[in-house]
Amino acid sequence: MVVIGGGAEMRRVGFVLILALIAPGLAACATPQAMTVAGIATANPKYRNAMAIRSVTGGQAMDVLTVPGVSNEPLKQALENSLATTGYLARSGAPKFYVDAEVRNLQQPLIGLTLDVTADVVYKVSGAGGGTYPIRASGTATFSDSPIAADRMRIANERAMQANIKQFLEALR
Repeated sequence: MVVIGGGAEMRRVGFVLILALIAPGLAACATPQAMTVAGIATANPKYRNAMAIRSVTGGQAMDVLTVPGVSNEPLKQALENSLATTGYLARSGAPKFYVDAEVRNLQQPLIGLTLDVTADVVYKVSGAGGGTYPIRASGTATFSDSPIAADRMRIANERAMQANIKQFLEALR
């Protein structure tokens, strides 16, 4: 017969159990700050203060019961923040160019200590001289980033999307 110590031991076991249940939920939300690109060295003067994000589609809703994804709203906010830091975001007046982003694929592993995520996003820039930019980029998270698998997946997702946005901004140069 196994006897568990007093009330303190039971509280500790209960606390660990509760943490194990809620940790994936806390780790699942991709944040716009982690996906935002700080800026690029040389910006195209054609796009300076002339762009706006019109739509972001194809993102995956956060679901801790399956593999966490990147939802549309945080990605849209990260794109806007990245355009702003690069000087491309139209701050006043009507923008000359509209950006529509469609997440085509977010390739994620099911399990692992090192998680590699590949993000395929197609950016369409409408306006005079705009174009279509299919971008594929990857991001990695390791056990040293977080021992919690759901948190590692979120980090890998954020890094893949940040690399994707960075490649898009570089393609605009």
